[in-house]
Amino acid sequence: MTSFKQILSESAKKYDFRIKVAGAFVKEDEAKMQALLEKFKVFSFKKTGTTPVQSFPLDFPKIRNENVSIYEVTLDYPTTPFELTGYIANNIGINTERLVVRNPNEPTEQYQQPTEERTGALLTDSEYKEAPNANFDDYYGDKYNLDFVKELNAVLKLQQKARGEVRPDGAQLEMANKEQPSHSILKQAYDPRKK
Repeated sequence: MTSFKQILSESAKKYDFRIKVAGAFVKEDEAKMQALLEKFKVFSFKKTGTTPVQSFPLDFPKIRNENVSIYEVTLDYPTTPFELTGYIANNIGINTERLVVRNPNEPTEQYQQPTEERTGALLTDSEYKEAPNANFDDYYGDKYNLDFVKELNAVLKLQQKARGEVRPDGAQLEMANKEQPSHSILKQAYDPRKK
């Protein structure tokens, strides 16, 4: 049987953050930031890289022609990206426009991750590996066409009802056909050749 301490230590949650700093950020600033983060009990602190100088660095709309230092940080104590941004900016003495703290699982961070390279064109893939569970009957074919026509008829009925038009049903059409004479109007037309 496991002890309460083991269960508690195994269930300890970690809080991941990605910290980006635009501009010159020297080793002393990095060490100072790591020391400041000890308030939140740093589990891991790693510099993942520095981007080259960019005219418009991603995530920094007001900064021009700077590089960006990126750090992956895991903390034991819960906090928010907004709180960390203010805390680091105030204690290191940098402008909040030069600092971005995000959760690595945010959509803005996930789309920046490298994706696996595709080989060949998607149209030549006859097995449709991009969408393996696709039900193609939902998109084309006889069943799709019948459902589409039924839906269009239902929309037409609703529109006619909204305009106040009366659409005769099958019984009313039969009644109307019985009331009309069986002979053709064309036969009754005046023929000038016959006198």
